[in-house]
Amino acid sequence: MYTLINSRFFFCLFGFVVAVNAWSASHHPQVFLKSIAGTENEGEQIVQHYCANCHAAKPIIQVGAPRIGMSADWTVRMKQGMNILFKHTDEGINAMPPRGGCFECTDQQLMLAITALMPVTSKKK
Repeated sequence: MYTLINSRFFFCLFGFVVAVNAWSASHHPQVFLKSIAGTENEGEQIVQHYCANCHAAKPIIQVGAPRIGMSADWTVRMKQGMNILFKHTDEGINAMPPRGGCFECTDQQLMLAITALMPVTSKKK
């Protein structure tokens, strides 16, 4: 009985260590951000990687975040101006974490992501 409990504990611990190691090996946001730096759709890629869970048309995490490209969701926010939008992104607001969860993003990358989130008509200005 003692050996059976020890072996179960060992396999659970081993499985946990393998899972954590696999996760940490695949989660390198700096590598991702470096790989997309300067690309034509850098902002859109950041949005898909970091923002879409809450900002998608049908978000996985429903917290009332303005949806990607939805004019009605962005009208009031856009009237506040880009400085306020950036401040809210940088500091976090309501359920959104600081920097939108992209702690490795530069300020320029955050601005690209904010622009990618807004409706197309506002991007032409």
